[in-house]
Amino acid sequence: MSVETVYRWRQQLVWGLALIAVGVIVLLERAHMIDLDLRIGELWRYWPWLLVISGLTQIIPPTTPAYLLSGLWSIFFAGWWYVSFNRIWGWGFGDTWPALIVACGVGLLLRPLLENIYYANKEQK
Repeated sequence: MSVETVYRWRQQLVWGLALIAVGVIVLLERAHMIDLDLRIGELWRYWPWLLVISGLTQIIPPTTPAYLLSGLWSIFFAGWWYVSFNRIWGWGFGDTWPALIVACGVGLLLRPLLENIYYANKEQK
């Protein structure tokens, strides 16, 4: 089975479970079994967690260097957005944008290293 097929199955599994969890939580809240005080304005703050879920589906083995870097980028971007939007540690977008440049540089350095490791391991098998 190819890495791409495994990735698609894993992605469907994770997103399916995430949708089921959200649906169950909303149903329990609507049935007054739990009290969440759902407000769309409040939920907007937590959308980066969708990127974290997406990133995790890409970095769970088996994976490729491209999927791994894309997953790490998604997780980093979600963290950056969350910190900047919520002004954690007093940092806003104007203070943290250089972190995006650093992350791009790290990605450029990691890609050839990860590809060499991946293809060296693939040749040994």
